[in-house]
Amino acid sequence: MSESDNKKQYRSAREKFLGLSLESTRKSYYPQLREQLEAAKDKELHLQLLVDNLPARIAYVSNDERYILVNREYERLFGKPRDEIIGMSIKELIGVTNYVNHRQYREQALNGQDVRFETTFHLPDGGTQIHELSFIPMFNNVDEVDGFYVLGLDVTERRRAAKETKELEAKLFDAQKFKAIGTLAGGIAHDFNNLLMGIQGRASLLGVNLNPSDPLLEHVQAIEEHVRSASDLTKQLLGFARGGKYQVKPVDINELVLNSVKMFGRTRKQIKIHTKLADDNVVAEVDARQIEQVLLNLFVNAWQAMPDGGDLFIETAVVSLAEAFCAPQDMVAGEYVSIEVTDTGVGMAEDVRQRVFDPFFTTKEKQRGTGLGLASAYGIVKNHNGTISVESEPGDGATFRVLLPLSRKKTVREVPAATKFEKGEGHILLVDDEEIILDVGRGMLETLGYKVSLARSGETALEIFDEQQNDIDLVIVDMIMPGMDGAAIFSKIRDIDAEAKVVLSSGYSLDGQAEKIMQRGCSGFIQKPFSIFDISKTIRRVLAS
Repeated sequence: MSESDNKKQYRSAREKFLGLSLESTRKSYYPQLREQLEAAKDKELHLQLLVDNLPARIAYVSNDERYILVNREYERLFGKPRDEIIGMSIKELIGVTNYVNHRQYREQALNGQDVRFETTFHLPDGGTQIHELSFIPMFNNVDEVDGFYVLGLDVTERRRAAKETKELEAKLFDAQKFKAIGTLAGGIAHDFNNLLMGIQGRASLLGVNLNPSDPLLEHVQAIEEHVRSASDLTKQLLGFARGGKYQVKPVDINELVLNSVKMFGRTRKQIKIHTKLADDNVVAEVDARQIEQVLLNLFVNAWQAMPDGGDLFIETAVVSLAEAFCAPQDMVAGEYVSIEVTDTGVGMAEDVRQRVFDPFFTTKEKQRGTGLGLASAYGIVKNHNGTISVESEPGDGATFRVLLPLSRKKTVREVPAATKFEKGEGHILLVDDEEIILDVGRGMLETLGYKVSLARSGETALEIFDEQQNDIDLVIVDMIMPGMDGAAIFSKIRDIDAEAKVVLSSGYSLDGQAEKIMQRGCSGFIQKPFSIFDISKTIRRVLAS
């Protein structure tokens, strides 16, 4: 049978099935739908109009997989008039790839089964869509399968929207999870800093009273070194808890990156480091030491992922972020500094990638990490109103990307710190609910030459200050206390004496509530655990102001 005869046969079958002539069909889908419905006199024409105007592909296919009926969506999708499609084979119309992908479903339909499935449909122009297809068998009078109907829906946008919703939900869940864990980590770090304060203070007092030749001095210095190591651990905890932002100022990120690379590269000769820095000055308002900690954590993580050596790429740039990206990250749309750290290491599986910023999660041996490095990096960056992300696949390295808000302010050079403390005179009221802090604080302050009064509660502190306000030169008050906290104590003291000098002290950093109190005129802030030098420097500065 010729191709022409073949098409005629399928056109005849289609006309018989619909009870329509081709001429009436042509008339049905060119004029406006409302006029056609009003003019239609039979149910078949109504059905034809309905089928043609549904937002779905509808077809009737014969047992030998040729089209007997198609609606207008087929014309739109394949760019062919339906008269040309009628009689074509499925393989000829939809292409080999789609034909092979749908084979098992066609076989099921021709065996009398209803089939519904989702597939990536390859379009004639080379693009793809996600289609939801149904193959519904048609039975003749003797219950034999006489072809099947095809119902196809383009669900690409629906699936894309569902994916975006799922990703947004995952981001919100992560944000809530990290916030909850951060609150716990911050509380632990705060209490731990109080204990370290006691140990460091006692060691400082011992060291002050020992001669340089005293053999005990070596043990004191070892204690102080261990306290510093423990303090670094609490800084990581506070960093994750988003409480690790101490001294914020405009910083040249390119310069910070170069300094961090230089520091890291001195002892990692097996790693080849490549830098590609933005041409313009890239400035962000950050705590330079905290961001340096983030970079070093990323560098160390990359080094550990390349046990046999490899390449480390660090790149900075200025990027513009839209609201659609920033909103789920709790960020403000605008310009950001981007720092990308890429290694050629072993990479990571998806389940590891999803947990890489979780505190105490690590794939390393116990001796090589605590699982706090990347967790603290996450907290520090979020605390700077930025974000950090990672892309990685097994065997293909990893890329960490840090985004920090761009600043137009001029950078500030850091002034080298002094190396000794100075004694002074005056009366200081020390307020803290922890006995260990009061004991060691009094010891350090008296060693520095100050008269000291102690208070374990806000109520006691206010009584002492009200009675002795003319004699008290400075109040040092803990930020976090049961009952009346540091903020309330500061307000009450200023009600008594508007010129009173108050220094806040906390195991947390200068951020959040403490920063607001500083903006209200508080005289100073000191981070626990502090040394005798730290407290000496702060007191001298405040009393001299």
